[in-house]
Amino acid sequence: MQETTTTPAKSPVDDATYDLLQALTSKLEAIEAYELYAQDEGVRELFERLGREEAEHADALLSALRDRLSR
Repeated sequence: MQETTTTPAKSPVDDATYDLLQALTSKLEAIEAYELYAQDEGVRELFERLGREEAEHADALLSALRDRLSR
């Protein structure tokens, strides 16, 4: 089985940095969607909670990305 990479060929960033960027982007998009969904009655609390959890994950990813870029 051949190992594959997620970065495009000749990328200016290594695979792990790219993965952190992509994961952070996904988290930020989810937070934005949950804010929109939380406007609907009956599901507000759920989407607000999910948004808070995603924000915690985004903070962790951002911290890891900052650490990686500072090296």
